[in-house]
Amino acid sequence: MNVKRTSAAALALAMTVSLGSAALAADRPADWTPADGARGPMLISANPFAGKYDKVLVVNGETLTAYDYTKEIPDTWETETITVQLADIANVPAGYVPLRAIAQADHGSASWYKDENQSFFYFNDTSIIVDYNDGSITVGEEKLEGVSALANAGVTYVPISVLEGLEGVTVIDNSTDEAESYEITTPNGTPLVKLAYELMETAGMGMGMKTDAEDLEKYWGETYGFKADMVTEIVAFTGMMTTPDTLAVGKVAEGKTEELKAVLESYQQKQVETFTWYLADQLPKAENAKFVTSGEWFMFVIAENAEEAVTAFEAAVKDMQ
Repeated sequence: MNVKRTSAAALALAMTVSLGSAALAADRPADWTPADGARGPMLISANPFAGKYDKVLVVNGETLTAYDYTKEIPDTWETETITVQLADIANVPAGYVPLRAIAQADHGSASWYKDENQSFFYFNDTSIIVDYNDGSITVGEEKLEGVSALANAGVTYVPISVLEGLEGVTVIDNSTDEAESYEITTPNGTPLVKLAYELMETAGMGMGMKTDAEDLEKYWGETYGFKADMVTEIVAFTGMMTTPDTLAVGKVAEGKTEELKAVLESYQQKQVETFTWYLADQLPKAENAKFVTSGEWFMFVIAENAEEAVTAFEAAVKDMQ
């Protein structure tokens, strides 16, 4: 990282972290009316009148241009999805990047807690808490020294060095004198994990708990007989309590296909038994589970669109061979 980019100019604004309506008003056009801001400011929800962010951010090979967030519609039980273009958020001192945009690009999340005046970000299996009372940043249980967050026009920014310090995350600084640019890579950027997320979307799955072979042996070993040596690669997303939705994809170890199939059939049967009496509307998904192989590749899926996921899996494997 170019340290010069996060020095005097950045630190001069580092404590500008708690924005009220007056501060937000400075970014509104002259013809702005109260109706335009009826939803009210949120520290992690972009003010669309900020504008001109010019840093280039690449997350796992994809250039980040926009991100979405969901907001409650006042006086209703409904929500709406807001799409924020990166070019429309505030430009800030060099070395600062919008944390929510990057976290969500990596399948993470962000939440704001009004009473505590804090935001909670989940990025690369790590919690990051920004406290707007003092601008502090806590990663996991460690409060970072020597760095502060910025909140400008509804967007929370942190120094790129915060992301560089996370296990499993690499940041390449491609900045030049003409433009500031960062290439961010996480474990979610591997071809296998990217494929898994694509299959989940095709299958119509909600988010689940991501696990690897070692964790699966802990969770499934005693109950279903899974052993890590049954596979050479695997990523699995297991369902939450209210749904049997599950995806496991990877490469089966030589001679282990039938053992792995037996494990997954045992897992499926447990889901069938559970959802026979609990949330029975989910039962058809469990009954329609699919286990398919293509060469050394395999996929197991329980989801609304299991057949479509099988088609997508077979096409993806064919392209990779």
